Amino acid sequence: MDVLILWTLGMWVVQLLIVWLIYRMQGRRMTWGQYILPCAALLGGAIVVMISIDIGGWNGIGYALLGVSLGTAGMLTLITVVIAELVLRRRGRN
Repeated sequence: MDVLILWTLGMWVVQLLIVWLIYRMQGRRMTWGQYILPCAALLGGAIVVMISIDIGGWNGIGYALLGVSLGTAGMLTLITVVIAELVLRRRGRN
């Protein structure tokens, strides 16, 4: 279970790094581009979970855990991006 937690946190960090790079490339402005990656990760996690239901057995459980991990990382990234945008709006930088 520790590996699953580390995997989720690792994916979250990578997604935050990509979102930060998008933020820097767009001239330090929050735009819709920052929301695409977390939503895609969340959708991808849900699709992996649905596919794992068809696989079944122990392999299906493994894929389901991977999908839940991906979806969780996407949700964490989405929440972080929303909080960052709210903070930047409050400071008047956006």
